This record gives sequence, structure tokens and C-alpha cells, in this order.
Amino acid sequence: MLASCARGCLLKAQVFLGLCPMCYRLFPSLISLLLLLLCCGNQSSMAQIVNVEEYRIRSDSSGWAGSADASVFLNKNNDFILSILTNTQLQHKRPKTLWLMVTDLSLVQADQQDAFVNAGFLHFRMNYKLSERWTMEAFAQGQFNGPLGVEWKILSGGGPRYRVLRNEKLRVYAAALYMQETERNTGAEENIYFNRMSSYVSFNWEPYKQSRISNTTYFQPVLNAWDDYRISSNTSLKAFLTKYVYLELEYNIFFDTRPPTGIPTTVYTLKSGIGLEF
Repeated sequence: MLASCARGCLLKAQVFLGLCPMCYRLFPSLISLLLLLLCCGNQSSMAQIVNVEEYRIRSDSSGWAGSADASVFLNKNNDFILSILTNTQLQHKRPKTLWLMVTDLSLVQADQQDAFVNAGFLHFRMNYKLSERWTMEAFAQGQFNGPLGVEWKILSGGGPRYRVLRNEKLRVYAAALYMQETERNTGAEENIYFNRMSSYVSFNWEPYKQSRISNTTYFQPVLNAWDDYRISSNTSLKAFLTKYVYLELEYNIFFDTRPPTGIPTTVYTLKSGIGLEF
């Protein structure tokens, strides 16, 4: 019954969205899985480290590009539940420069009580190309994250980024950046200041035109206390229904040796949804 329903939905999606027959033949199981996960719900990532690599628009042409996804859920029976999840990315690319802005907001509230998922961030980044392999990056970010005990956080920094490999299907990058971080934890009376290294390795693999698999792993130690560090890994799987519309499955895991009081050292999340890339 469920399989028949899924096949029917796929056939309707193929006709309505113009899904190419080759894509339908190659990815029926993948698309069925993503559709089922999409129906089950969408949970926003709660990791403190923002994976900017996942938000870069893959384009070799100059000019503007962007993507956006959003969902709103409202339910009233015995309980009142409100869920708002939004994410937008906008970038402008020229032969030597790239400007990127990312916004994200996640709010889930029940019975008008305190939100049990309440997080968001605003991120700006600029890249300047030095050579075919080397790029300089600079960034600034503001964020809050209730589930992880972060009342607010401001960070900025920069450094070199190296292109390890690039071909039609696979791109691999590595970077080692300096980052200055100021944050106020929930219930704390004073701000906390850190000087960290923010290093990462990322890859983007497109085995077929309609699919994309990406992973970025960050390592962020405090420069004068290397036993105080954070590790974050983000894996994303996208299946494009059309040139612009995609389904996404995303997994995040975050580890912090010294999290705020009352927060676990390891947090992981799973997110599924639908998005638009232009």
C-alpha cells in the first residue's frame, strides 16, 4: 500500500515537475526515501558550528545565485504546536571574488511555552582568489542557540583555503583559518572570549547530474588550550526533481569537549526537506 502510494506520487511529480525519465529510472529508491522522510517532518540542525560549505551555490559562472527553503507547521488539538523553519542563501561571484550571505531560523513552540528548538544565525563571507588553488577567506557571524545554551555568539576571522582536487564530478577543499569568538551562555553573567583555529576539509561529489553528496568536517581548538576543542561533521544528500527544485536529507553530528553547563558533549540531528536553488 505504502509502496504503491509512493510510486503514484513519483509519477505525478514526474509529470507535474518535468522530472526527466533518466533521473526517475536512476533514483526511484533515493527519491522515495526522501519523500517519506519529508512527510515525517523536518528538524533543524542544532550544532554550534555553521557549515558554510554546504551553503555555497555550485556555479562556475559569474553573477548572482541563491537558494531558499522554508516550512511552517501549525497544529491545535489538545496542544498548540507552532514550527517555523527558514533558510536562505545569496551569493555573488566574479572571476576573483565571491560574496556569500546565509540566514537560518528554527523555532518550535508548544502551548505558548518556551521554545524547545530556538536557534538562528546570520553569516557573511568573502573569498578572494589568489591563484588556481589558493583563496583567502574572511567571515563574520552572529548566532543564538537555545538548545545548546548559547544566548548569543559573535565571531569573525579569516585565512587561506586550498583546492585539493577539482573535476566535473568531485571537488575537495581544505582550510585553516583564525577565528575570534565572543559568546554569552544562557544564565551566565559574563561573556566568554576565545581565539580558535577553524580548520575544515570538505568534498562535493555529483555522481549524476540530478544528485549531489557533500560532507564538511570542522576541527576548532582553542589556540592556547588544545584540549578544549570542537568537532563538527555535516553530510548532505540532495536529489533534484527539476533544475531548481530539490529534496534534501542532511545529518549533523557535533562534539564539544567543554560545552556550556547542562549541555551534552555530543549532539546529532537529522533534517529532511524540500528546497529551491536558482
